Amino acid sequence: MLNNNSHGNFSYLHFISSFECGFNSIMTSLSNFSGAFLRLLVFFILLDVEVVLFLNSFLVSWHVGIWWCYLMFLLVVMCGFFYEIYWGLILFS
Repeated sequence: MLNNNSHGNFSYLHFISSFECGFNSIMTSLSNFSGAFLRLLVFFILLDVEVVLFLNSFLVSWHVGIWWCYLMFLLVVMCGFFYEIYWGLILFS
């Protein structure tokens, strides 16, 4: 009797939808995310990684030889930044 599904007009959509007044989660889509915002987010994540590596480079001894990795990473980030400017992905107003 516990698994009896003959409860009349009872809908099991109550269990898969959110419990908010006036919100229909089945018919809505989360496609309101902007592509420009995503590109800006990726750019700032790369910038944060660049800053963290640059600040860490002062703590690491320059005699270790790891500074070539820092310079190569900075070169790749700068090339990517100029590539985005060239193709118009970053617009300065």
